[in-house]
Amino acid sequence: MPPLRAEVISIGDEMTSGIRLDTNSQWLSSQLGEMGIEVAFHSTVGDNLEDNVDVFQHATNRVDIIIATGGLGPTADDLTRLAIAKMARVPLVTHPEILNHIRSMFESRGREMPENNSIQAEFPQGADPIANPEGTAPGIDFRTQRKDGHSCRIIALPGVPVEMKQMWAQSVEPSLREQAGNSSLIHHHTLHCFGSGESHIESLLPNLIQRGRDPQVGITASSATISLRVSTSGSTEADCMKKMQPTIETIRQTLGPLIFGENGIELQQVVHNLLTTEQQKLAIIDAGLNGVVGERLSQIPHSETLICANETREQMPEPDEIGFVIESSGATLGIAIGPIDRTPELVRNGQSFYQVMIFDTQTFQRTQFRYSGHSGWREERAVKEVLNHLRLYLDSIRNQ
Repeated sequence: MPPLRAEVISIGDEMTSGIRLDTNSQWLSSQLGEMGIEVAFHSTVGDNLEDNVDVFQHATNRVDIIIATGGLGPTADDLTRLAIAKMARVPLVTHPEILNHIRSMFESRGREMPENNSIQAEFPQGADPIANPEGTAPGIDFRTQRKDGHSCRIIALPGVPVEMKQMWAQSVEPSLREQAGNSSLIHHHTLHCFGSGESHIESLLPNLIQRGRDPQVGITASSATISLRVSTSGSTEADCMKKMQPTIETIRQTLGPLIFGENGIELQQVVHNLLTTEQQKLAIIDAGLNGVVGERLSQIPHSETLICANETREQMPEPDEIGFVIESSGATLGIAIGPIDRTPELVRNGQSFYQVMIFDTQTFQRTQFRYSGHSGWREERAVKEVLNHLRLYLDSIRNQ
């Protein structure tokens, strides 16, 4: 039996206008995935009745479960209950017990319930209320028929995250787990790479990144970090990992040192861990990146014993001067970042370079990097390039 498919709908002008970040959809998708329900679509719609009806109609005919948040308040722009009713062509009916609950919520706060709040007790005919223990907006649990004759379940929850999550935990999640049979979950394992482009990495793994493969491997890029997400379903996390392990090992063996970490770890944390493992203390002299490399490392807890110096300069120092900084600061390792020529024409034509020198107490190595890429992330790419260069150097020490 294939996994249930779901759509998450976020409702409200504050979402479509960009005024508010839609964190509900992200959280709900994660929760659904953990119980083996595949999220196939995300939709966001403003406070327009016809648009809401249209979104629910499309979702109903392509998924098994719809989770909607927002639009359950008492004001004129709260349209979710009416949109579901119009889509299903059923009337709204009042639930007296819900109306009494809402009225008691106001009384407990020493207030009289405004008449407008009575519409929060209206539900599409045939729907079941979802209790909201600490709020006045109950949820809606409604089933309707798709064009293909199968059933679609619509669950509408308040947009207020604290209320939505409480209702999810108390009522919605247990019910959905029962519907899904609680027989499988979807598990992900992500490997992070740096030092090569997305298309090149994909070309190295042509047989893995194919649609319909199980485990499935997806590839994404963000500020020069390439992430490979391996996904599969199973009865337990351990079963999923067992199924994914051959694919993960193939990726590791194929990409080798391009992989710097897994499951959300960032380059600065990897470097910090290597400094700790190799008992190295670092001095940084930065003439090109405004001290950002040192700041990244210094933000990690317990880094004060590892970062002995983080100096910014205008010019690359001479080797003996770097040696002096290492010795005087108590460091065992030093890295110097040279000036970067940010002349737009040179950068655009790939003719801007900067140098990075790594020193230990006796030797040093000099490497040249190209300063290029999209203007929105070339600075970030350069910072990661330096961190990755330091990672590879420390890795070579560990493997000696």
